[in-house]
Amino acid sequence: MLFKFLFYTVLAYFIFRWLDRIFSGKRPAQSRKKTPDMGSREKRSKVNKNVGEYINYEEVKEDKKP
Repeated sequence: MLFKFLFYTVLAYFIFRWLDRIFSGKRPAQSRKKTPDMGSREKRSKVNKNVGEYINYEEVKEDKKP
């Protein structure tokens, strides 16, 4: 009885998913692809390129041992 229920549940899931693909008008591969500019938006700097970025650093002096 439980096996029958699980079988019909899985079958209904695949049927509804298949119908959704047909009537949604989009292909699944197109909806999964990232557009090229999505990745570049995350990597862009908020600082104007004409100004440049300020980098704070410390100079480290090495001790010379004889």
